[in-house]
This record gives sequence, C-alpha cells and structure tokens, in this order.
Amino acid sequence: MKLQKKTWLIVLGCLFFAAVITLGGIKLYRVKQARQSGILLAFDDYNADNWSSYFDLFDEYGVKVTFFVNSFEPTDFCYEAVERGHEIGYHGAYHLKATEATPEEIQSAVIDPIETFREKGIELTTFAYPYGSYDQNLNEQLLNHYKVLRGAYYYDLHSKADLRHGFVESYSLDNINHASDEEYEASITRILSELSDNVGAVASLYSHAISYGDWCVTEERLIFLFEKADELGLKFYTFQELQKD
Repeated sequence: MKLQKKTWLIVLGCLFFAAVITLGGIKLYRVKQARQSGILLAFDDYNADNWSSYFDLFDEYGVKVTFFVNSFEPTDFCYEAVERGHEIGYHGAYHLKATEATPEEIQSAVIDPIETFREKGIELTTFAYPYGSYDQNLNEQLLNHYKVLRGAYYYDLHSKADLRHGFVESYSLDNINHASDEEYEASITRILSELSDNVGAVASLYSHAISYGDWCVTEERLIFLFEKADELGLKFYTFQELQKD
C-alpha cells in the first residue's frame, strides 16, 4: 500500500513538473514574440497573377504578406492568399483618391465593401490609402470601420501596440525610388538595422508587384530584404496578426 502511494506521488510530481515546464515555455514564447521586431510587407493594387506566382518564394523565406486589393468583392486570389497564411487588406473598390472623394464615394468604395467581403468569408481590418492620400478627418471616420489605416510616404518605426488601432506610415520599395541596387541595399540595411536595435518594433514596407518596372520591386531586391531580415532575426508579420489581443 505504501509502495502504491509512493508511486502515485511520483506520478503526480512528474505531472506537476511537466505542467510547470509547459506553462513556462508558453510564457517565454509569448515574451519572445512580444519582443521580436519585424516587418509588415505589403503589395498594393491588384496584380493577382504576379503575386500568386511568388507564393512559393514567400514560403521559402517564411514571409507573410498583406495584399491590399482593389476589388468590389473577394476573388479567387483572395481566398488562395488567406489559405497560404497571408492577409487581404483593402485599397478600395477602385483606386480612389480619398481626399478628393465625396462622402458618398467613400461610403460606397471604402466602407460598404467591408460587409460584402465579410459575408463571403474575408475580414477586412486594414486599409491602405490609394496614392497615400489622407487627412485627419478621413482617419477619424475610417477608424470606425478599420482597425489600422496605412499611409505611403515614408519610413517610420512603430511599436506593436500602434498596430492594434490607428494610422501607420509606410516606406516604398518600388524601383523608381531607388536609383541603383546599391542605394536600395543601403536603405534596407539602415532600416532593418534600426529595427533590430529596438525591442518589439515594426516597420511597414510596400511595393506593387515583383518585376523590373518603375512601380515594382525586383525579385533580387526582395530576396535581399528577406535574407537581411533573416540575418538580423526579424520576423515578417501581417497587419491582422498584430491586431489580435
């Protein structure tokens, strides 16, 4: 009887120890996640064939992307992107310059489609202003419908808390903004080095497609970004990922 009791005490002790280790591991993982800085990579407009052709490259480097689409309702690309672990953000039903739009246009092109997408299985929680065109009144209005609004003018560091609700700026990776590969690589190295020096910081970067045109980023430049981020221990987040409690 004493041996049986001793055996049960050993079993309970082992279970308790395992629970402590498990809970401790979960806590450490959450702390690490909160402290890990990273990148919000996005592509704007609607270049579905181009974007989807690089899904495997994103997987290879563990990169998650937010695609800010122009469409009135979800497309096959939207569902495929979400299935691959990416986010569908919104760029308007069409490429509307919000600061020159009427209230009716804002309602029909930016707000009403939220429900259409939701009914068809896609939650829109992040909006990127076309042309980066916004003002404070628009921010106040649209933050009643979206969790995060994104600009398009410059690089800025944000805390992860900023991504729960509010406005963030974004830095363009487009080829037109970098005269040479050397200039591009110097900019990316500076941005990512600053990110890695700050705890729990994020920076928003975007382009439109992966190619050699002006409003694109080349595959080679994108891979440089991926490899530099990996070298510095930076993670790629979607906007929605940082909006969770």
